[in-house]
Amino acid sequence: MPDIFIINAKGGCGKTTIATNLACHFANQQIPTVLVDRDPQKSAADWFASRPKNCTVFDLITRPVNEPFQADIDGAVVIHDMPAGWIPEAQSPVLAPGCQLIIPLLPSPVDIKASLRFLMQIYRSGILEQNLRAGMLANRTRPHVRFHQELMTFLQRIQIPLIGTLRDSQNYIRAMENGISIFDLPARSVQKDLQQWQDILAWLSVDNTANKEPPKR
Repeated sequence: MPDIFIINAKGGCGKTTIATNLACHFANQQIPTVLVDRDPQKSAADWFASRPKNCTVFDLITRPVNEPFQADIDGAVVIHDMPAGWIPEAQSPVLAPGCQLIIPLLPSPVDIKASLRFLMQIYRSGILEQNLRAGMLANRTRPHVRFHQELMTFLQRIQIPLIGTLRDSQNYIRAMENGISIFDLPARSVQKDLQQWQDILAWLSVDNTANKEPPKR
């Protein structure tokens, strides 16, 4: 399985939330999973420490941002929660062919401008010319707010595809507070959220039950 990196140079865009939810999903599917917390703030590690003992089990390790890691179990999904400020480079010791990069982005003018600078750095790095996949994820969206449409317009102008949108939902906040995820909550209470994840899981091509095309912009 290719490693999955959750990246954005700007903090506060939901990297840890996305990383932890992905880890829980794969663990719930009985797929060997490792969550690598590379952020000095250790938010993922703090969340993991509060995870209830009756939840599905997976491994969490902490690593410096540029220290390579390889899972001991063949076929394991490895998810890297990257810190703000990290810029992927063509010769990065942690990136290998086949890696998948998810770039979360919030619908705000500050985040759009910061992400534009980040994307320009990615283009200049040359990593998109290697055997890597990158996808944008619109996070904490509210369709009837003006900046949602501005975000969608921005995403239409860049080369990296939009792989999914996640709504602005208190379900994520409640789950993070308790060391769990959307995928650990009763399905009937998070039905809308689970549906939105299907596009992301289909793009990752890890979930064999999801065969949808990326969402239209």
